[in-house]
Amino acid sequence: SSDGEKLLGLSGTPFYVPGYVLAKAEGKHQNAFCDFFHFPHLAKALEEDFLDAQRGSTNNRKGWQVAAVSQPTGSSFNEARMTLPQVNAALEAGTVIFNNIGAHIPRLAGPTLASTDALSLPGALNMYVTVKGMRTSAPPHTDRQDVLVVQMEGAKRWRVFTPPTDGDVKPNADPFARGKGEDSLPLHTLLEGREGRLGSELLMDVVTREGDVLYIPAGFPHTTDTVEESSDADYDTSIHLTFNIDTHVWDLDYLAARSAALQRNKAQDVLSPPSDNRYTGRVNQLPQHIRSQLMDALPLELLDIVPSDNPDFMNGVAKQLATRCKLVDEATGQSAELPESSYVEALERIHSYGSDILEVHRDMYLAAVEEGRLRKAEAAMTAHLKKDDGEVTMTPERMQRLSLFRVRPFFEQIESLKKDLNNWCVSGESITQENSASAQLDPNWQFTSPLKVGDEVEADLGGAFFAGKIAQVTGSTYNVVFFDGDRENGLERDQIKLLNPPTPVEDDFDTTGMTPKEIKKMRKKLEKKKRK
Repeated sequence: SSDGEKLLGLSGTPFYVPGYVLAKAEGKHQNAFCDFFHFPHLAKALEEDFLDAQRGSTNNRKGWQVAAVSQPTGSSFNEARMTLPQVNAALEAGTVIFNNIGAHIPRLAGPTLASTDALSLPGALNMYVTVKGMRTSAPPHTDRQDVLVVQMEGAKRWRVFTPPTDGDVKPNADPFARGKGEDSLPLHTLLEGREGRLGSELLMDVVTREGDVLYIPAGFPHTTDTVEESSDADYDTSIHLTFNIDTHVWDLDYLAARSAALQRNKAQDVLSPPSDNRYTGRVNQLPQHIRSQLMDALPLELLDIVPSDNPDFMNGVAKQLATRCKLVDEATGQSAELPESSYVEALERIHSYGSDILEVHRDMYLAAVEEGRLRKAEAAMTAHLKKDDGEVTMTPERMQRLSLFRVRPFFEQIESLKKDLNNWCVSGESITQENSASAQLDPNWQFTSPLKVGDEVEADLGGAFFAGKIAQVTGSTYNVVFFDGDRENGLERDQIKLLNPPTPVEDDFDTTGMTPKEIKKMRKKLEKKKRK
């Protein structure tokens, strides 16, 4: 809808709602968010489950980097899982980030499910914990998600800026992952204003306190700190939750729909990106208003309707998609010339895919809610068996229900659905004659072919596969940097999926009896001769 387009993404509008306004609307002295989740709740969750977290960097001149918090001390269950002392130690160095925590902690699963149902969109809940007095708790960055921030404990200062307009200078920088990983978004350049290098200007400078709500659209740079003007601020840690609206994560935007339609019809895509990330490359060199419209989320009510019962709605969305595609054609001088029926077909397939993804998310959060009920019942029945130190008794049966094992099958379902959508997009595409080397590829080449630094891959991050690049090869293990800056080290080969088949280099010299090092040296020598 038009209202959704004004709220979400690069065309969106940030807003801030103080907690007392929400409390007044509820007819109470404080709103429902207050006292719902504080640090003791996190401490209990760490004791009851096997959780994972990352610690973020604090340099506001460089991209946001993350490192694992957990430091296993042995091979047993208790030695391998993350502990409260490890979290406290990480907090001294930066913000501790719990991604998708709504699927792991039962107390947070209910609100996550409620948000998912209210929006009829697959979404996630993240949690960020920072000690008081951190000068930079999150360096300037943008997110792929539209986020609704709820301050649960303590306070945090937020500075929110308009999206950068330097796409023509840095076309391969993902507008939804600026300031992450290797991309830098220094605070001083953002503060240069509209006439500066990034073309951004400060929109909001606000401190959120317990019960306050802040909304930041996808692609809007923001940075945080917990430096209080008053030294007697009554809290030790700042905790906020982000309810993520994941339209760009799950292909629910016009750019994804356009790509699906073009692929399905074997039409050339002038915006074809340099990697599997469609938000990089020539799309960022389009005029700003066209790029923003193309990256807009599809109407929020899309997954609420049945396409066959609402042909007028689907045709209307198809017309909006066709209009955006025409703008791209005019700006680039190339035309795909697809009929409107092709756009309808692509939208119907994306609707089916999105609906399935939504149901998997609902089931995942319901499973966490049910786990919470089971734990309460068990606690009542086994109170007399509780250890003197208050530690939770971890039976073998309960260990099998830990979120580490409970969540993974749902992400396996999601990966299968993503693969099905991709297969639909490319099905029927003419197959060119494969060269002899490609024909000899292992049928399981994606998980067996050698990897090198820079390879585009999908790698296992907490039970699900996400896009990233090989950052380092160490013996038989690999370090991967994910699209949003997260990093996972020491992955085995079978935990990494190579996205593109290896292309052998055709040598125009006899390599018989030569070692790989000698072949490489000869190639460099011949390349130098060609340049001369």
